[in-house]
Order: sequence, then C-alpha cells, then structure tokens
Amino acid sequence: MSNSAVGGGGGSVMDVLDRVIGLPGSITSALGAKSFIPSKKFSGSKPGYVFRSSDLGTGYYLDEQLQQHQQQDDDNRREKKRPRFEADDQNNEQRSVRFDASRDTTQLIPRSGRLTGSELLAQAEAQQSQQPTPIKTIHDLSSHGIQSSSASFLKTLTKNQLLRAQHMDNPEKFMMNELALNDEIQQFNSVAVNMRSYSYLVQYEVMEGWLTCLNHENSDVAMSVVTVLVELMDPLLLQEQESGGEEEEDEIEGVIMTPMERMDHMNALVTEFVKGGGLDLITSNLGRYDESVEEDAKGVEDVLTLVESLLDLDRAGVLQFDYSSSTTTEKEAGKEMNGSMKNMPSSIVSCICQQTTFLSWLFQRIEKSNDGDSDEATTIATDSSISPAVIKLHASEILSAILQHEDYSGQTNNGLCKLSSLPKYSSAFDDDDPDRKPAASSKEGENGTKQSTIDGMEILLLAIAAYRKQDPQVEVDCEFLENVFDALAASLLREDNVADFVDAEGIELMLRCLRQKVHAGGGALKVLNFALSGASSSANVNRTACETFVSAGGLKVIFPLYMSRKSAIPCPAACSEGGSNLAKKGGKNGSSSSKRAKRAAQARKRWLVEIERNSINVMYALTRHISQDSKYDAHARLLVKFVEEECEKCDRTIELCLKYDEKARIAEYQYFRSDAAEEAEQLGVDVELAALDAKLRGGGDLFHRTCAILSFACVFSKRCHGHVRDQLKMKGSGITVIKEGLTEFAALLADGHQKSQIERFIAEI
Repeated sequence: MSNSAVGGGGGSVMDVLDRVIGLPGSITSALGAKSFIPSKKFSGSKPGYVFRSSDLGTGYYLDEQLQQHQQQDDDNRREKKRPRFEADDQNNEQRSVRFDASRDTTQLIPRSGRLTGSELLAQAEAQQSQQPTPIKTIHDLSSHGIQSSSASFLKTLTKNQLLRAQHMDNPEKFMMNELALNDEIQQFNSVAVNMRSYSYLVQYEVMEGWLTCLNHENSDVAMSVVTVLVELMDPLLLQEQESGGEEEEDEIEGVIMTPMERMDHMNALVTEFVKGGGLDLITSNLGRYDESVEEDAKGVEDVLTLVESLLDLDRAGVLQFDYSSSTTTEKEAGKEMNGSMKNMPSSIVSCICQQTTFLSWLFQRIEKSNDGDSDEATTIATDSSISPAVIKLHASEILSAILQHEDYSGQTNNGLCKLSSLPKYSSAFDDDDPDRKPAASSKEGENGTKQSTIDGMEILLLAIAAYRKQDPQVEVDCEFLENVFDALAASLLREDNVADFVDAEGIELMLRCLRQKVHAGGGALKVLNFALSGASSSANVNRTACETFVSAGGLKVIFPLYMSRKSAIPCPAACSEGGSNLAKKGGKNGSSSSKRAKRAAQARKRWLVEIERNSINVMYALTRHISQDSKYDAHARLLVKFVEEECEKCDRTIELCLKYDEKARIAEYQYFRSDAAEEAEQLGVDVELAALDAKLRGGGDLFHRTCAILSFACVFSKRCHGHVRDQLKMKGSGITVIKEGLTEFAALLADGHQKSQIERFIAEI
C-alpha cells in the first residue's frame, strides 16, 4: 500500500473504521504510523504529518502537537459519555425494563423493597400522568347508573383492602389498584349536576364506602373523598337555577326540581355523612397532613371548606337530623344503637363541639406562626401552593362562625366548650408518627406531665396581643385579627368564658389596645361591650368584669370615646378599606370621587359608627352592673365623671339620646310607608311588631340605653338631675322623653334585675 493510501485524502480502510466506531479521524492510523517518512520534495499533504527538515532529514514528520490535542479530546468525550446503565454504578438500585412496544419507550422501575408505598404510588402517578387517560365520569345518573358505579367502586375498595392485607410489605402489588380506587372516587363529582341522585348515593352505600376511605392508610385516597364531598355539598347548589340550560340538567322526565326538593336531597346526604362519623374522620385526617407539602396543604384547605359548607347549610335550615331513623350502621350494630342515636345533637356546631376535637385543632392552627410568610399571604402563588397565612385566615373564619352559633352559647352545662379547658386535639393517625411534637398550647402540670386540655382563651388573647402596639401590614392579617375579635366577643356570651377572660387579664389587654389607638382598638371596644354587658339574667360575673374595668383605669379610656373626641378614637389600619387614603379622599371630594373612594369612605363611616355604638353599650353596662356596694369604689368614681366639667358628659348623653330618638322615629315611619309593611299585612304578619323591630334597628335600642345612662346620673346626683332638666328644656324637650324611652325599654325586657332597675329609674327620675 502506498503512502498516499495510508494517509492521503482520508479514504483509507482505517479511516472508514474510525468513522464507523465513532473515533476521531486518523487517530487509529496515527497510533501505528511512523514518526518520520523521508521525502526529498513536498508531494502533497498527509493527515497527521508536517513536511519539514530536521535531524533525520527532509520529509514528513509526525505532528505530535495535533496528536496530543486529539488524544485529549478523546479523553474528554469518554468522560462525558454516559454509561449504558448508570444505575449499575450506583449499587445496582434500578434496572431497565422495556414495555409498551407500541410506543417503544423505556422506563425505570425500582427494585422490590427499595421504596416505600407512598413513593411507589407517587411514581405510578407520574407514569400515569405521562400517559394521560380520559377522566372517568358517570354519564347515567339514574338509579341504575348510580347502582352500577357504586358496585364498581365498592368492588375496587374491597379488592384494595384485600391486597393491602395480603401484601403489607410489598406496595407494588396494590399501588395500581389504589390508583384505580382514586379514579372510582373522583367519578362521583359528576353527580353534583343532578341532586336527585344524592339519595342513590345513600341507598347504594356509596357514602358508607367514602367514610371507609376517609380512614384509608393512603392520605391521597382520603383527600379524594373530601374533594368530592366539597363538590357535592356546595351550598350554591341549593340556589334555584334561572337559566333554562341549567334547569334541564336538574330535570327528570320533564319535572324541574323545586328548592324544597333540593334541600331534602342535600339533607339526606349530609345526614348520612354526619351520622356515620364523618366529622370525626375529617378531623382525624387533619392530623396527618403536612402543610409544607402542596398536596397536603390542599387537603387541609378542602377539609376547612367542607366544614364551612356544612355550617352554611346548617345556617340555611337545610339540616334536620332524624336520629330515630335506622341507618346502615344501626342495622349492623343492632337495636342498642337506636337509643344512643336519639340523644345525639341536632346541629353541625353541636356535633363539632361534642363529638370531635375540631375546635381544638382550629385554636392550635391559629396559634401556629406563619414563619414570616406575611408578604406572601395576600395571594396564592402561581404554582397553586397555598400560603400558611391563608390557611390560618380560613381557620379563624370557621372558628368565628362556630363560636357565633347559638348552639355554642347554649352549651353552658356540658363543660366541653369552655375555652380555657378545651380537650386536646387528637387524631386516629397520631400513632403513625411517634416523633410528632406536642402542641405549644398544651398545658403542663406541676410535675411536667402533659395535660389533656388546651387554653383557647389564652390563644385568642395572645393572637390579639401581637397587634396591641402595631397595625396589621397586609389585608390577610387585618382580616385574621377581625375574625379573632369576633370569635372572642361571641365566646363571651357564655358566663364561664367571661370569668376566664377576666382572670386572664383580658380587660387590661383590651384597654392597652385602646390606649395605643391602633387598629386593634376597634375590636377591643367590641370585646369589652360583650364582656361587660352579658345576658339579662346574668349579673354577678358581669358585675365583677365592670369592677375590674374601673379598677384597671377603664373610665379614663371609655369617656373620651363616649365624648367622640378624635384624639381618642382608634385609627383603622392602612391595609383595611376604612383606613386607606381613598377613605379620606372619598369623604372630602363628595360626589366627584370614584366608586372605590366612596366605598372606602363608607367603610370609614361604619368604623366610626361602630365605635360610637360600642362606647354607648359599654357605658350602659357600667351604669347597669355597678352599684353602691361595688368594689374599688367603682360607683362613686363612675358618678363623678358625669358631674365634673360642668356635667359635660350629661350634655353628650342628651345629645345622643335625642339623636337616636329621631333616628328611631324616622325608621318606624319609613317602614309603615314601605312595601314591606303591605306585604306583611297581606301575609298576616303583625305589622306593629315588625315596625317595632325596624325602629329598634334604626336607633331605638341605643335610644333606650342612652335614656338609662341619663337616668343613672339623674337618680344618683341632684346636680345632674337639675342640669339635665334645664338642658332638655333649652332644646324644646323635657324629661317626659326620657320616661317614655325607659317605659318602652322596660316593656321589652324579661323579669329580672335589669328590668327592676329600669322601673326604679322611671319612678325616681
């Protein structure tokens, strides 16, 4: 073979082999080539050689520099080249398996016993997402269609239970069945379009299967059930559809479903859920969710949404639990279950308070910090992750709704709902996590042992204390604070909570907020109103609260507010609608301002009206409960406030009294001239009673209370009595207006200490 054949033109056999096996050109030939080829004259270029003269003579010398560069490039390629089976170099943890020949794909599956069940399920879901399949839905919503879907669902559930029992240590055996079970559950979302099918869900034991799934070892299965329940129990489904297309979806054989029928079908589904222990099951599921995980945070939010929907349905009068009727559970348990069911509570709030520790979970969630997430709290991130502050806000809303329910304020004798000694939150899944840290709100005994209660009153006060000196910075925090104040105020309708509130120095904290004139001052004044007022039958606990209020210097705080001095009125936070700059501009510009500015100005006006209303109620509570034998010389200290500064407090009371008397009369007059009065008369409703209600709402209630405040000053101080007579005469009125207001007030009160006091004022004024 000639020299040109060896190296010239790159057409040699060795070069062809180099290209076939992927080696760089001429490397193979260069490895065995001579270092020098003698030649007297240049006869053309030779790959890998340079023509020059040297010690060996004139000719072609091997290009050593080029060879070094090619060798280095080859080494780099070999380092970057990925091994055919990288897993074999990592303890052989995975093996390659080829399947789905139609798509010619290669996937990696873990070796048996290496991954946990949750990891295997997540991997299977990922594989399934790569090969999407149509979402399974129920197209036939008739009795036969629901029965068929129910049989398929229950069969899959039974098979899953069997596979889990047989292959406890081998999740690969049941993970695909678990995915199928999840699809079987989610198909029932479509039932929401026809509420007539709800009764079939109960009849064919679908709800019973869902309750079983709520206790499933896989939390994803339980989440799917909660998601379906949220869809089916949406209160908006009860609203009568107006568009024809939507009405047709609810029609069967040409009959449109009436609102009452909707309520009946919803009641059947919710009753089966509650009677089957659904509230306790969803409460237990909260214990195994990790909010730092996106899916778990969504599960927590769904549980809260479901409870909120149940509260809305209960408030709308939908739920009517008939525990005397037999259920599937009762049939299995026998006749003994019937007697116990009859004594069960008849509202969602009663069930929550008596059968679950959901209330305790809400308090513990409110106590939990956001870990500096306030900046991200205003919105949900673009990746659909749920902010901890959003969950905290949602928990505070539900807590406020529960404590404002009439059934909570009526549970004074069961001892379960006293905020200072709530049962500690417990979950059936607590044993699954032995390293779980105890809640920070759990009480500890003297010997360091954990007690089984938490102090909800302390949690609420601590949440408020964080804003005693500063305003909330974002809207979510502002709404959270208002919800906490609403919850605390509603809880004080119970006497046992008022006593705990006083013992926990709640009055001192509220006064601190008012002195700082921060946003929390508005809610603090509302809480003081509830703490000092009390029910008409209660006296002792509220008397103690009023005495504590005077002892803590409350008179110096409340009277400037009562006098409506701007320097004493707390300012709403800038993040609230009433505290924004638009609120100030809307009030100044009048009709020329934008709708948003007008709305903000109205919010600020409502804020000031609420301050005035609560200050009047607090003042009346002091005159009502403080007597001449009260502690801390409270009676004399209160009375002297009306006498000092030439009875200016009496002048303010007269001003408020006449103001709300006029408002009440106008409200009553407007009602008699309204269409509502005519409709009430046609329906046989007592128009006079309805007019009285309109009068009280329009200002009559505050008129009655200002009359009582003025009477307190007149009865116990002759100087105030004479001053009030003179001032009323100057305004073209008289003491008769006060007596008429007191007489009307006494007629509305039940027999008791409060009514006796008003009757005494009428006789002595």
